[in-house]
Amino acid sequence: MNTRSILFRLMLFPLVGTVALPAPAQTATSSASTQGTSKPSASHQQSAADAAARRQLAAYLADFQTHPTDAALRDQIVALAKSMNTPPPIPQSAETDYAQTTAQLRVATTPDAFKAAAKLYEQVAVQAPWFADADYSAATAYAQAGDFEGALRNLALYQAAVRPGIDPHNAQQFARDLEHQQADQQFQLALQQFKANHTDASRQQVIRLALAMDPPPDIPEEARAYYVRAVVLGDAAVDNPSYQKGVIDDYKAALLIAPWWGEAYRKLSSIQKAAGQYDDAIATLNLYLLLQPSDARETQDEIYRLSALAQIAADTEAKMQMEEEQRKEEQQKIIEEQKKKQMADAQGANGTVEGRWYEIPSAGDYFVGGLDKPQCDYFVSQKSGRWTIKNSCGRPGWVIDKIAVHARVLSFKLSVRDPGFAFSTVAVNFGLSADGKTLEGQETIYDKGFVPLDNHPVQWIRRDE
Repeated sequence: MNTRSILFRLMLFPLVGTVALPAPAQTATSSASTQGTSKPSASHQQSAADAAARRQLAAYLADFQTHPTDAALRDQIVALAKSMNTPPPIPQSAETDYAQTTAQLRVATTPDAFKAAAKLYEQVAVQAPWFADADYSAATAYAQAGDFEGALRNLALYQAAVRPGIDPHNAQQFARDLEHQQADQQFQLALQQFKANHTDASRQQVIRLALAMDPPPDIPEEARAYYVRAVVLGDAAVDNPSYQKGVIDDYKAALLIAPWWGEAYRKLSSIQKAAGQYDDAIATLNLYLLLQPSDARETQDEIYRLSALAQIAADTEAKMQMEEEQRKEEQQKIIEEQKKKQMADAQGANGTVEGRWYEIPSAGDYFVGGLDKPQCDYFVSQKSGRWTIKNSCGRPGWVIDKIAVHARVLSFKLSVRDPGFAFSTVAVNFGLSADGKTLEGQETIYDKGFVPLDNHPVQWIRRDE
């Protein structure tokens, strides 16, 4: 218990003792009546009641000094003080602190200074919870500091502590003003948060706070400029749908500045519907519904219509997407078939030894022709599984026979029937190149068909037709 509390209790004890002193000497008649012939007077009963109340008040107050945050105990002290015919006196220390704080408040110029004065007034009220003026002054100081929650809290304590008979009008008006200022403060803070981060939650918070304000917040001129532009372009968009995007952007810009503007939400939802943005239009109407609950029936029905249109659009889109995928699959199949055919054609061209070939001359070989002698080209072909090689410039007496083709390998023999040659056979083995344009291999010379004498590299080139 602090010193001030002890002094306050000491101040109360003489007061309580004085109230509890015996009543002054009474007349004989009165003395006789007190011996059982009459009841105690009303004033005597009231004095006894006040004395008991003061003793109880002193006990409560001593406990409250130790537990100043005990709201229930404070209420008991205030109720007890208000029940007394004569209000309990304000302790001198509280009076002194109150006067000093009031002087401090007069020179305060900053929110911190006003809040410091408010806290001092609250300390005064702890010394004497029935001191309603201290509560009112604390509320005023908090209001000047911009702490409207603290102001309303202390104003409620004042209204609880003020004695009957005091006109409540000023306090009630003060409370209304504080509530209005607090609402505006909360609204401005929420609006700043929304502009810093455009989330659905922050937008809805601004809307809720705007709905609680009376009158509602004004629409800024910048928002009105976007809105009017959107209205004008929206009328033009009826005949020129290319304006729709600009209209939507302008309404959204207006609603970023004034997110509590119900009419702008309604018009935005209409243009979103016209643009086929059904889900966006539903979200916009849900925000409008928060602002205009009186239009709930009509708005909700429109939301139902938009949901149906969204389903139709989704089904149509899904069908078109499926058809597009089928078209792409069919087109891909055609492309794949074309690729296969081209590959097959390429493989056919590159994988066959059939065709027209000319020799790349090399020393010692026994072939004729060349790039500049197309009349001497070798024609390789097959018919009914039988392969032939024809040449118009071959050496007399030489015959190409024993022709065989296995995959990409061509083999044959050059045989001579002229006994004047020292050899009788040249065996040739060709391999077809990967691009199908070259036949490369070896020719081996045999004496009399069985004794190898020599071999040479040999190369033929496909002549492009």
